[in-house]
Amino acid sequence: MKIILDCFGGDNCPNSAIDGALLALEENKELAITLCGDESVIGAYLADKTYDKSRINILHASEVVTNDDLPTLAVRRKKQSSMMLGLQTLASEEYDGMVSSGNTGALLIGATVFVKLIEGVQRATLSPLLPTMIDGKSTILVDGGANVDCKASMLKEFAIMGSTFMSSTSGIESPKVALLNNGVEEGKGNALTKEAYALLKESDLNFVGNVEARELFAGEADVIVADGFAGNMSMKSAEGMGKTIFTMLKRYITEGGLRAKLGYLLLKPSLKKIKSLMSSDTVGGGVFLGVKKVVVKAHGASNAVAFKNAIVRAKEMAEADVCSKIASALGSNIKDTEI
Repeated sequence: MKIILDCFGGDNCPNSAIDGALLALEENKELAITLCGDESVIGAYLADKTYDKSRINILHASEVVTNDDLPTLAVRRKKQSSMMLGLQTLASEEYDGMVSSGNTGALLIGATVFVKLIEGVQRATLSPLLPTMIDGKSTILVDGGANVDCKASMLKEFAIMGSTFMSSTSGIESPKVALLNNGVEEGKGNALTKEAYALLKESDLNFVGNVEARELFAGEADVIVADGFAGNMSMKSAEGMGKTIFTMLKRYITEGGLRAKLGYLLLKPSLKKIKSLMSSDTVGGGVFLGVKKVVVKAHGASNAVAFKNAIVRAKEMAEADVCSKIASALGSNIKDTEI
């Protein structure tokens, strides 16, 4: 498996990106990674590292796409950046996937322009994998923020792509698909969700109806479908509540005296496990579905472990041939969807 890693653009780059690549190589002997970015900086950082040099390459890029860059301008004007050059190389050569922690909008547009969308796909979707209350089970949210204005036919596409991803990578024979809505009843929602509900109900997918945002992490559905606005708002609200609860818990333990501190010591292993499960480092990153090759978006503040897990995610998607399976699934389902 040959993966391109954009080593610049994130908060902790390039050090964390390179360290993550070395961790991935150590754990996965069949991986080869191309580090994209300033060759002199990458080479200097690697100088005192021990690694299998036969499985590391450097692709020199003279520019960096920053989070301050407008995505459309970055695609047009920074074609020699680590992100854009990486995407162009992914499209034109025998690489299996790419990971970047850089500007999300630029990565999405760049992947659409250079790598291209699968035939029949209207928009690529940025889809995070969410932890659930069921041990070892994840739910994919399609869309998590890439497309804030959607048509019902796009939500059906998202559902097909998410279902294909889960069946390919998790071995779920018939993933349960739910529509994010403001109530579980069939008649709930706005014009978009009502129309999408009808399309999903008539499809060949294992559609189980509506799900409310409070059930985002319940694990009752394998795929949760939403427009990017509702999906992103729900996800970030949940993230904020999680941070608030842990901050309040820490404060009350500190203020609670000896009894509270003893209770914390007893609960510490369980709390650490919860924190690990909810951490973006463990997940690695969100996946772009609908692009012809594997593209994984790591969190902007990714550390070495998060980069390693994002690279492993890209490898697993490539091994499962997710992109080809999505193309096949859309070929059989796109005919009855009005575009």
